[in-house]
Amino acid sequence: MKANENNFSFMQNEEIIEIPFFQRPYVWKEDQWEQLFDDLLNSYTNKTEHFLGSIVLKQVSTNAGEGSKRNLIDGQQRLTTFSILVKSLYDKLEDDSKVDYAGYLFKRPTKNKEPKIKHSKYDEAIFSKILKANCYDDIMNGKEKLISAYKYFVEKIKVLDNYSEFLQFIVNSNLWVVINLDSNEDEQKIFDSINTAGLKLTATDIIKNALFAKAISLNCDYVTLYQKYWEEVFEKDKHRKFWEQEVATGRIKRVQSEIFLHAFAIIQGFFSLEDNLERLSEVYKNYFKDFDKEKLENFIKDIHKYAMVYKNFPHITEKTIFSFEKFELRLFHILHQTSTNTIIPLILYLKLSLISRDNDLEKSFFLLETFILTNWLCCQSTKDYNKLFAGIVGKLKNCNNIFETLKESLQDRMPGAKEIEQALFSNGDHCLTNNRAKLILFWIELYRRHKNQNKQDIVELNYIYTLEHLIPQSWETYWKDACFNEENVEKLIYQIGNMTLLKGSLNNSIKNREWIIKLNGDGSRKNNITSCADLLITKELLDKQQWGEKEVDKRSKQLIKEFFEIWQFK
Repeated sequence: MKANENNFSFMQNEEIIEIPFFQRPYVWKEDQWEQLFDDLLNSYTNKTEHFLGSIVLKQVSTNAGEGSKRNLIDGQQRLTTFSILVKSLYDKLEDDSKVDYAGYLFKRPTKNKEPKIKHSKYDEAIFSKILKANCYDDIMNGKEKLISAYKYFVEKIKVLDNYSEFLQFIVNSNLWVVINLDSNEDEQKIFDSINTAGLKLTATDIIKNALFAKAISLNCDYVTLYQKYWEEVFEKDKHRKFWEQEVATGRIKRVQSEIFLHAFAIIQGFFSLEDNLERLSEVYKNYFKDFDKEKLENFIKDIHKYAMVYKNFPHITEKTIFSFEKFELRLFHILHQTSTNTIIPLILYLKLSLISRDNDLEKSFFLLETFILTNWLCCQSTKDYNKLFAGIVGKLKNCNNIFETLKESLQDRMPGAKEIEQALFSNGDHCLTNNRAKLILFWIELYRRHKNQNKQDIVELNYIYTLEHLIPQSWETYWKDACFNEENVEKLIYQIGNMTLLKGSLNNSIKNREWIIKLNGDGSRKNNITSCADLLITKELLDKQQWGEKEVDKRSKQLIKEFFEIWQFK
């Protein structure tokens, strides 16, 4: 390895610099373009030094007479952006001055305007179009990110008094450290260790690069492998947005592709509990570094198989429509509301293992749903969930009966019926919180509609309702004369029987009023319980002429009965 501080003349010394086909597309945005230009302009104005970062190049063997050829291992985003800036300045020069700078952009003979940088498959055509364009007007209608970068710099350089002088400054300044690797050196070690400006590579980017660098070294049919088993699921336009979506995992946000690759590594058994997610790419590379051709190809195919299943998991939004019989959607709604992400490896394993056994899958998902919901309701700690669920995956891989093994693995951690009942009555150490009550009441409502289907009831609902305490939390003004023991009022307020769901929020002047006014209104406000009673669990209240301890207790017992009808660990 040779590393040298250099100016942009290193481009003139190369015949062609090729970006490997599997590297990510151009992703820089205006923030990065602006920082690059402003830094260079400040350096030019003040005649100070500036450092843009490192470029890692690796020598590629070529045939006699082909000239030097190197792969660009790291620095694609910066080198591409800088080259587009150079092109925007180059276009402003007089024709007789352009010859002095053509070698920075074009292969010999430069009159053919063949780009010196051979871009990855995503950007090759657009990058070539920009470099071959005679002027701004030739490409002004393009909306691709590379063209947007070119348009940006065309506008920004208008602040310059002398295009040629600025261009000469930026190509002759030692802005770069150029690292040249021999053909037999391991670029991945360099690739991972360099922290550069711009948009940080995700673990997915690094794993992909390492996988296909390995495929090339083993003489696999790497193009077919990439197109059929990686690009097809991760990088098609219709899928890319999903994989780049950020999801909160505790205090850190990670993209979907990283969450999936972590789950896959747990299922395959090479991500241990001692490993840190920050080391995900390193764990992957250590795992497949000694693979032979067949093993690597099968590994990539397995990633594809599991990724297709993961991608099709339910995605919960405010617009999602739920019904009780859609068991997978019900599970994912409960996971979403309880922020339970560590269970994903187990769910992914079950989905693949029971893909043709719908009954076993439904029973297994129901066990997980019951476990997660009841532990959440009873405020049980989730700190060791990653260890618990990863351990269960290991057990299931070596068992004869998946459902029974899953049940045995969870039963010791299940809250008892008495503990669950106390939580719903708010008789334990914790009150029944609004988000817990809302989720439980919503699914009891869907259960009732499913169980007693008639043509008048809609069996599908959005999760859009507002939780209401029937005896209000601010009860002192209007409820002192109600029929309940004042010492027990706090417990009554937070019982499941004192809560319901409404299609709209009540105004404070109504929600804290005595029962009959809260139920039917006082004529001055639009919303009251009766006007917002869309659900069966609320309509059952409309004939109640009073509301107190007796009514709360009776309704709590009924709702708890229904809770156990739905969520029994069996």
